[in-house]
Amino acid sequence: MALIIRATIYGVILILLASLGLLGGAWLWLRTAVPERSISLVGPQSRAPILITRDSAGLPTIDATTDADAAFALGYIHAQDRMFQMDLMRRYGAGRLSEWFGRPTLGSDRFMRTLGIGSLVEKQYQRLSAPVRGLLRSYAEGVNAYSSGFHALPPEYYVLNTGFEPWRPEDSLIWAKIIDLELTGNFKEELLHAQLLKRVSPQELGVLFPTYPSTAPIVVQQTRADLENLPLNEIYASLPARIGPFEASNNWVISGSRSSSGKPLLANDPHLGFSIPSAWYLARLRTPSDILTGASAPGTPFILIGHNARIAWGITATRSDVEDIFIEKIDSDNPKQYLTPDGSRPFELREEIIAIKGEPSAAMTVRQTRHGPVISDLAAFARHVPSTGFVLSLQTTWLTSDDTSPEAAWELSRARDWEEFRSALRKLTAPQQNFVYADVEGNIGFIAPAKIPRRRKGNGWLPVPGWEGQYDWEDNVPFDELPAKFNPPNGAIATANNKLTDVPFLARDWIPPYRAERIMELLDRSDRFSIGDMAEMQFDTVSLAARQLVPLLPTARLKQARSRVLAEQVKHWDGRMDSDKIEPLIFSAWLRELTRSLLLPKLGPMYPDYAGFHPHVVHLIVTQHPDWCDDPATSEAETCDDQMARSFDRALAQLEKGRSDANDIGRWGDHHKAVYSHPLWSHVPVIADILGYRIPASGSTDTINNAVVSFRNERAAFQSVFGSTLRMIVDLADLDQTRFMIVPGQSGNPISKHYNDRVADWQQRRWLQFQK
Repeated sequence: MALIIRATIYGVILILLASLGLLGGAWLWLRTAVPERSISLVGPQSRAPILITRDSAGLPTIDATTDADAAFALGYIHAQDRMFQMDLMRRYGAGRLSEWFGRPTLGSDRFMRTLGIGSLVEKQYQRLSAPVRGLLRSYAEGVNAYSSGFHALPPEYYVLNTGFEPWRPEDSLIWAKIIDLELTGNFKEELLHAQLLKRVSPQELGVLFPTYPSTAPIVVQQTRADLENLPLNEIYASLPARIGPFEASNNWVISGSRSSSGKPLLANDPHLGFSIPSAWYLARLRTPSDILTGASAPGTPFILIGHNARIAWGITATRSDVEDIFIEKIDSDNPKQYLTPDGSRPFELREEIIAIKGEPSAAMTVRQTRHGPVISDLAAFARHVPSTGFVLSLQTTWLTSDDTSPEAAWELSRARDWEEFRSALRKLTAPQQNFVYADVEGNIGFIAPAKIPRRRKGNGWLPVPGWEGQYDWEDNVPFDELPAKFNPPNGAIATANNKLTDVPFLARDWIPPYRAERIMELLDRSDRFSIGDMAEMQFDTVSLAARQLVPLLPTARLKQARSRVLAEQVKHWDGRMDSDKIEPLIFSAWLRELTRSLLLPKLGPMYPDYAGFHPHVVHLIVTQHPDWCDDPATSEAETCDDQMARSFDRALAQLEKGRSDANDIGRWGDHHKAVYSHPLWSHVPVIADILGYRIPASGSTDTINNAVVSFRNERAAFQSVFGSTLRMIVDLADLDQTRFMIVPGQSGNPISKHYNDRVADWQQRRWLQFQK
């Protein structure tokens, strides 16, 4: 018996040792995907040596003899650090996620196939110039040189039991189309406007959207009947969540006359969704002709934000309206055709087959009109009801094969002065961005380039009839008519998605100017700034929305003694949304409850779609539209003071709910956390907590130090999933001293130490610099 027990023990030990050996071997194999500190490559065309070195933060420097070799090396290191991110991006844009994830992503794939991005970029690639096509080919060769090497794939591939398909030059063009969709997704707002008009009057819509165009009621009368029978709610719900436009980014630049170095200072912090890995990848490319340093986007060969040896640039989203939804009337005599000003015309048809993991493939037919793809076919509801006689099609500036934006990205990064910079940006199709510029000669500038449509009639704020032709696009706004500045007298330029001009062709729904006003307020406080001053501005947490609304709080009407004490504390607060303070939490909870109290009675079931951070609308209602404060569902008449006081009491009750000590509701950072999630690991229990991050965050939606709150998540009302994802400050007196921040790290591979090594730096405001 003892021998049997001993043999059993030995057997278990051998099994454990074998298992440990297998695990150890698997770990060592996965480690082969972690990049070396230094590597030499050979350019596939020049056959010249390429040196790639990484510093202690994982920031790579590429030394190459030609631009093509530099692009090859950038593709190589992007694949090393971000292969899965790149692969996921191209699959999302091409409508191929279901091959990996099955039916849960079928809706997203249907939408992308409707847009036709996958086939569109193939035509676009053929129309680009030979040099840019060559650059894209070199980049793809670099990606494939790494992916075909003897090393492990990122661990996501083993979990999904799949591999990496060779990268094509056309795949790099998909990234730009996704950004177009996310930063110019005005058509989603058009659908929201149309839905709300089923609930509120045109006059009330003007309160919900203070920039509501004065001509809209006329359009409403013409189109309301046409929209009435369309399944707008279902169409809206069928759109991916990542469609913008979002409140994204700050940038500013000051001239040398106002800087301590005597040369311009330029600051930029783009705001995107918090993610693992970051949307940005820092890199430096050195060739005999130039040095390019800054933020690239994995999947593309361009430095999109940064500097070369002579100029620096930064970007923010302009929010221009470059998309329209057209109501198309189906020919009653022939349902396969639709009406145009020139008579009936057949729909263009395109068949799409979507492969689904573990299931038979799904077929879909995409209809297209002269304006663009029919998006109303996306709604599941629309496929089960009799035809209403109308469909919705989408026209955009960027769903075309003549998009020359890659040419602009290539040329602007090689520009040597303002005129070359402007010349490059003439080729930008979309998305429209606010570019700030500075050069070593001391010049500063701003321009907002893109193709902006001129409409025969209307303003793009609501869906419009497509069969009449009167709302059609005529041409694009001439480049020289777009907003621009060069060396302004005050020596400062700043943008933060705010209104740029009164010219109506750009946009209607501008972001409230809180961030832009705060930036200019800080710039007006001094005649001279250092690079450290620029950094402090990027970390500024003052909420102008809080300073606007808090004085209106009627403390005397509060019923609870604790409410009155805390209200007085908030009234003496300086408006800084710092994570260690209680006042930002109380203010945000109050704003959320007050927004709900004022708008839910009007909007009913539409409230969740509109709900969000709307302090400017709340202020407008309280100060100019007191009739909105009276809830028609109650027997007594409420004033705005009543609503503000009750909302404050309810907000405190919500914060106290479930706390062991009702007097300790926590601080802003306890509730307001920046949530960094991974597209795969964050959906796996236990691993999600290990490989994801929830970081206490200062700031809010309206602060320069940006960490957006939307109030829509009932379980975590103040968590943030969108905000500053990159920071850069450039002193044109010494380009080597350029400062960067990126979070959570350079690598997307959890095996790498650079997966999360920048989280602490981000929290403690420690900057990165490329070593000389």
